[in-house]
Amino acid sequence: MKTLKLFIGDKACLVMEWKNGLPAWRAAFQNSATGVGQFEAYLEGRKHSTASILVDLVEEDYRQESIPHLGLLDRKHYLAKKLVQYYRHTPFNSAVFQGKEGKNDRVLFSAMTSPNLILPWVELLAKKRIPLTGICSVALLSEKLIGSIHATHLMLLSFQEGTGLRQSFFLNGRLNFSRLTLIRPEEDPLAVLRVESARAYNYLHALNLLPETGVIPVLVLCDENDSRKLGEMIEDTPSVRHVFIDPHEAARRTGFRGGMAGSDALPIFLHLQGAANHYGNGAHRHLNDLRQLRVAAHFLSASLVAAGLILAAIDASMAIRLHRKAGILEARSDAAMLQYRKLVPPERGAESPQKMKAAVMLAQILAAAYPKPENLLSLVSRALEPFPTVRMNRISWQTSRGKSFVSNPGEVVIDIEGEIFPFDGNFRAANESVENFCSELGKTGMTVQKIKLPLNLSPGASLVGKTGREKADFAVRAFWKRVS
Repeated sequence: MKTLKLFIGDKACLVMEWKNGLPAWRAAFQNSATGVGQFEAYLEGRKHSTASILVDLVEEDYRQESIPHLGLLDRKHYLAKKLVQYYRHTPFNSAVFQGKEGKNDRVLFSAMTSPNLILPWVELLAKKRIPLTGICSVALLSEKLIGSIHATHLMLLSFQEGTGLRQSFFLNGRLNFSRLTLIRPEEDPLAVLRVESARAYNYLHALNLLPETGVIPVLVLCDENDSRKLGEMIEDTPSVRHVFIDPHEAARRTGFRGGMAGSDALPIFLHLQGAANHYGNGAHRHLNDLRQLRVAAHFLSASLVAAGLILAAIDASMAIRLHRKAGILEARSDAAMLQYRKLVPPERGAESPQKMKAAVMLAQILAAAYPKPENLLSLVSRALEPFPTVRMNRISWQTSRGKSFVSNPGEVVIDIEGEIFPFDGNFRAANESVENFCSELGKTGMTVQKIKLPLNLSPGASLVGKTGREKADFAVRAFWKRVS
């Protein structure tokens, strides 16, 4: 999707096609009904595009004010009322939070006071169904340009092709006021800068905005040729020092990779705009909001499809692993059957002594590997008889073959999980019941290990979260050496 960047001034609208972060093509239209009509014809072949607007107009007003510190919702309503009070005649207004000022908040109210210079272009984009991402001001974007320059007082002077000289004054890195001086084609821009900068200094002095001590830096964006001429035309004073910055260096610092022509700073501001928005309200950006919702919906759909494919791949991988395990088990079964057949040679007639011997050996192997459950249950049952409140919830057993936690091969490991029921909240009595039950198990010849008691009373135990429990559950592990 193509991006169109519109730069609107008092006299003309410059339109650029932006690709991969760089301007690819440009056209100029008069800021008049005729120019808007020509722009409409231009848009016929560019319906699948998005647009952004950058403005640099004389008719831009600023009011810096300290307001009470309010909650998010209350501040939103308060700022909306202030904007109506100050700029009810224009939809292109903005309130920017600029930080704390004691117990209050400092806010910069601003607006484009001649909406008719912008509105026809905005309405035409809406008519052609071209999403508008935002409407920005060169003055407000200047804060991004000065970036990390640390100065309590600072003035920035820049030339924009098609408009003129922009002078922006900053206090502690935040915009305080800005003014634009239009430059006609027959005028010398450097001569205009020399006259207008002197006026700006007088204005700052009249408002007591110059620092009482120290020097105010004045950053001038101009190429090497213009900076050499300006060095001969303007002089530094005890309170003002001019610093000339080449636009190529400024572009590099802002990440703009396109070419720069002379002292024109417009490409830098178009790059800095990005997805920013100062003056575009919800109605202006409605199509763009819908486009973003569609993009989000497509992304979500793609994510769900990708997740489905991943889950399908996981299921397929698990199926393959299970199939391999089944194959291994089948191979082991076949191997056991072969071993059995070796022990029992095929014979006709009555049962042979070899078959009887093999059957006895197989029974012995099974008895050694898997103890009879009634023997284990009988031992545990006898140990439980004296304790009617000890209730078993789960019992399991296994041979010690292959188990790392048993040192004596041939042992049977018995895991018992249970609880004291009914339980009256007395954990110490519950602990005693479990201790006595373990002692009874020990009398049967088992070695008993207490895994979990209703209440852990060991010195290193934490009692956090113990209060309010309604169950007294426990777990023990017994080791039984079978008698051959």
